[in-house]
Amino acid sequence: MASISPRHTLHDLQAKRGKTLINTKIKIVSGTALFIFILDLATKVWATNALEGKSSRSIIGNFLRLEFARNSGAAFSSFTGLTVVLTLLAIGALVAIIWYTPRISHPLWALGFGSLTGGICGNLADRLFREPGFMQGEVVDWIRLPNWPLFNVADSFIVTSVALMIFLSWREVPIRTVVVEDE
Repeated sequence: MASISPRHTLHDLQAKRGKTLINTKIKIVSGTALFIFILDLATKVWATNALEGKSSRSIIGNFLRLEFARNSGAAFSSFTGLTVVLTLLAIGALVAIIWYTPRISHPLWALGFGSLTGGICGNLADRLFREPGFMQGEVVDWIRLPNWPLFNVADSFIVTSVALMIFLSWREVPIRTVVVEDE
């Protein structure tokens, strides 16, 4: 009967633990992204039905108003008329995030990447499938705060995810931990 070296057993456990961590981070990214995408989609359906063609609604005085608009540009209505370019950039960003996700080892980074992914997917769905046509669709915006342009749930999560990633970078929280094995 052959015995198993303790070194191999420990190595196998460490390998399984690494795979579990990767799977956990993938679940955080994908679960967060899916939740945000569904939330954004649901709120845009609601806003289209409840607000389109109507005057803005005051929710909290002049601090928070609900107002419907379609935006063919990017954040703050910049790059209007470049919807196809913005669509291709969003697709490229998603490909990069999907490629990088298995390398993430910290749950807060996974949360940030998931929030960014959900926000990108929410606005990308509008660009792909809303009028005036495929890859030229206008993004539904419906939230107004003082001194801010109209925005939506996806925009909120894109901005907060970037803020979280800047904070994590500032605090020097590593995106990935490199494990060095002794041989």
